[in-house]
Amino acid sequence: MPPAEALPRSTVTAPPVPVAPVVDPRWAAAVSGWLSSRRTYPEEARRRGDEGNVSVRFTVDRSGRVVEAAIVAASGSALLDDAALSLLRQAVFPAFPADMTQARVTITTTIRYSLR
Repeated sequence: MPPAEALPRSTVTAPPVPVAPVVDPRWAAAVSGWLSSRRTYPEEARRRGDEGNVSVRFTVDRSGRVVEAAIVAASGSALLDDAALSLLRQAVFPAFPADMTQARVTITTTIRYSLR
C-alpha cells in the first residue's frame, strides 16, 4: 500500500449556503405599523359580514416603493382581497436604512380582516 501522502485526496465541498438579507428590525416594524395604520375595511364587505385573512407577498425597493404585489392565499372575499392589494399598491414605506444593502426585499405577510 502506498504511503498516505501518495494517495489522491478527494475534496468534498458543500454548495454555498445563501445568506439571508439583513432586514433592519426597526424598518420591518415601520412597515408593519404602516400597514396596520392604513388598512381599511371595505364598507361593502362590512355590510355583507365578510371576514378573512389575505396572505400577500410584496417587494419593496431601496426607496420604499412597492414594485410588485400579489395574493398568496385569498380570503374568500374578493372585496377583502382587492382592499389588501390596493393598500400595497399605494404604499410608500420608509427608505432602507444604511445597514440594509440589498436592492429589494420581498415580504410575505397576512392582513387580517375581522368584524369582532
